[in-house]
Amino acid sequence: MDSKNSYRKFLGVFLGVMLVISGGYWLWDGYLSSAAKARRFVENQAEQIEKAEKAYIAAMTADTYGGKTPKETLDLFVAALKKGDIDLASKYFLLDENLSREKWVWHLTDVQSRGLISTMASNISLGAKETAGRDENESAFEILNSKGIVSVVIDMQFNKYSKVWKIESL
Repeated sequence: MDSKNSYRKFLGVFLGVMLVISGGYWLWDGYLSSAAKARRFVENQAEQIEKAEKAYIAAMTADTYGGKTPKETLDLFVAALKKGDIDLASKYFLLDENLSREKWVWHLTDVQSRGLISTMASNISLGAKETAGRDENESAFEILNSKGIVSVVIDMQFNKYSKVWKIESL
């Protein structure tokens, strides 16, 4: 009986040690090691990217101000400028990386405060000539100065989510 008890005691201690070692390895590998910390960091970054992508797609899908052609969007933009409706005019711009158009509202408000909004609208409506973009999702309009040199370029981009053309830059 003594050898059986010794054997059981040895087996119990051996299994206990194995359990502690396995648990320690699991804890180290899953939580404490630099590889585990890096893995958690990468997983967190992937989640953040996925959230940002979903927010971007939702915002771009909801962004329906614009026309079916670059010219139609530009005409809508000019009409809003002629009315002095800065809020509406800014909605024809593409959302920035923060899903905002604040810089365009600020820029157009500045132009309006200097009394140049109707001049801007006239210059665009009378002088903008469409040029081809790099592909079917891009277009541009150029406005020439009195010497025939390009003074303003209005870049346009197709919003594939809402199927309208947007002003990318002015």
